[in-house]
Amino acid sequence: MKVSILVPVYGVEKYVGQCSQTLFGQTYDNIEYVFVDDCTPDNSLSVIRQVLAEYPHREQQVRIVRHDHNRGLGAARKTALEAATGDFVLNVDSDDYLSLDAVEKLVAYQQQTGADIVSGSYSSHFEDGTIVFHSEPHLDRNACLKLMLIQHTLLPHIWARLIRKTVYTEHGIESVEGINMAEDMALTPRLIHAANKMAYVDDSIYFYRDDSSASTFANHLSTKHVLSYVKANEMLWQYFAMNDKKQDFLFAIEIGMLNVYYQAMAVGIGKQQIAD
Repeated sequence: MKVSILVPVYGVEKYVGQCSQTLFGQTYDNIEYVFVDDCTPDNSLSVIRQVLAEYPHREQQVRIVRHDHNRGLGAARKTALEAATGDFVLNVDSDDYLSLDAVEKLVAYQQQTGADIVSGSYSSHFEDGTIVFHSEPHLDRNACLKLMLIQHTLLPHIWARLIRKTVYTEHGIESVEGINMAEDMALTPRLIHAANKMAYVDDSIYFYRDDSSASTFANHLSTKHVLSYVKANEMLWQYFAMNDKKQDFLFAIEIGMLNVYYQAMAVGIGKQQIAD
């Protein structure tokens, strides 16, 4: 089974070396690496190439796609998916990193269960070196989806999830250019709804760097970010209006939008701005 690891690259020179080492050092062999250079202004690509030179057996498995101008995270992930040729895809942010057996464990659970999405547990890596483990709860698809849509209850991260590529392609699901801050929120719930079965890996397979510039929603919220979240919710509303005929998830989406408004007001964004 071929796995495509999708990696957007922009301004991560400080971190991408460790990320690349854990990608190229995976114990699983049948991997395709798709890096999308979103016109990064630093030496991130040089660092990736330097690390790749230490893993010559991986060189033929690496593809680097370059945007002709900076288009943002949503566009980079869309480009990566379009370039991927694997049976399954795994999204990795280029300032994070994997356990060396991450892909092997995710594939093993997929083959045992036949799941369309296999979610791994993850750990937060803080600047002072502290690492905090987060167990991924074993929820059925509907419970998982409702908690995500409500927002701030279950993280809608796209990373640390092995996803069958046809869940994207057969349902017309893709990342959206222009939705960056809330890109995972716009994407992951749609994929979970379209999937037939989910499975879980209890081991920490992904290390999320919690000291980078966009660690939390509330601490970094701006009018631009609120707009991104509103767009994400609008996309979810449109998707579920078409695909959730019994309206099982309508209430959760409404609560999610109210949570966005509350968070916006909590950091000082005016009511009129939110209404507009």
